[in-house]
Amino acid sequence: MKNSTYLHALKNRALTLLFVVIMAPLTFLVSCKKDGDQVDERVSEIAGTWTATSASFNGVDVVEEGGSVTLEINDSGRFTFTIKRPESADMVFTGKLGFDEQWLEVEYDTNPGEYEYYDITYDAHNLHLGANSEFDFDGDGSDEFVIFFLDMVR
Repeated sequence: MKNSTYLHALKNRALTLLFVVIMAPLTFLVSCKKDGDQVDERVSEIAGTWTATSASFNGVDVVEEGGSVTLEINDSGRFTFTIKRPESADMVFTGKLGFDEQWLEVEYDTNPGEYEYYDITYDAHNLHLGANSEFDFDGDGSDEFVIFFLDMVR
């Protein structure tokens, strides 16, 4: 009987230790998870209206063709991205952006909960974005894979 009580106490200690070793780190990781409502201070550094001096989509430079590309970013991270091509309907994309380490993390309103990650470099007056994405760039009604590079000024 004494062995049974001893084994029961040992089992309880082992379960408690297991709980502390496994659950405590998981609780910490969950508590450190990125808060969706928190805005990275770097977003305010890129907030404003940006106009492309060069905008290459799959090798086609919209600016050279006589079009324009603008990106309006609010301090909250909300954005409007507009592509205007001659003789084509304007393409307007909205969503929310932020930073994930060195990457620009973009969530479009058309695909909530899905994120794209863009290469970004910037200073007070210049912004460069490069990415792979998928959208209907050619206006044929179906999305295609698009590689784009944007050089922008404000």
